[in-house]
Amino acid sequence: MSDFWDSRYNTDEYVYGLRPNRFFKETLLKLPAGKLLLPAEGEGRNAVFAARQGWQVEAFDISEIARQKALALAAKEGVKIDYRINGYETAEFPAETFDAIGWIYTHPPVEQKTTAFRRFLPFLKKGGIVIFEGFNKEQAVLQKKNRSAGGPKNVDMLFSQIEISEIFHDIQILSLDKQIITLDEGFGHQGKASVIRLIAKK
Repeated sequence: MSDFWDSRYNTDEYVYGLRPNRFFKETLLKLPAGKLLLPAEGEGRNAVFAARQGWQVEAFDISEIARQKALALAAKEGVKIDYRINGYETAEFPAETFDAIGWIYTHPPVEQKTTAFRRFLPFLKKGGIVIFEGFNKEQAVLQKKNRSAGGPKNVDMLFSQIEISEIFHDIQILSLDKQIITLDEGFGHQGKASVIRLIAKK
């Protein structure tokens, strides 16, 4: 899988752009700065934005090329991020470390679909916030109309509202919405998209 993402990110361009995800940005700006975890962070657009807002950011991904691009972006913007090479099953942090966790277009392999999220909840402080945006199963239809719509081609890796509510069933769900939005994130996410957005509190 790391070879797939290394190949994906092996371009001078930033596949998903330099600007943070809109939902992530809007949500984060409402929170007091603290310590943030960004799993599967890719090329660093959200991590760098958060660091610019005063957050202490820890991130990981399985792609070394993504990490290099993220650190280059952080250096260009004059901020520091702690970015490691890890997978969902190997990343470890002390309990109750983070004030927020951001899962932005994090689509794990089917066999890890639940554990990739739930095993990180103990790392979140009591009162900590979860920010999630991912593609809804209806994205499979939009992908057929627009190759740049984004998201896994395996429909089982896409999410339903029920799946998300079950994954985060034991923390307080503040909002859980399915929306049709227009993405403009690099060349990787372009056009109409069906997404699920969650804000939850431990």
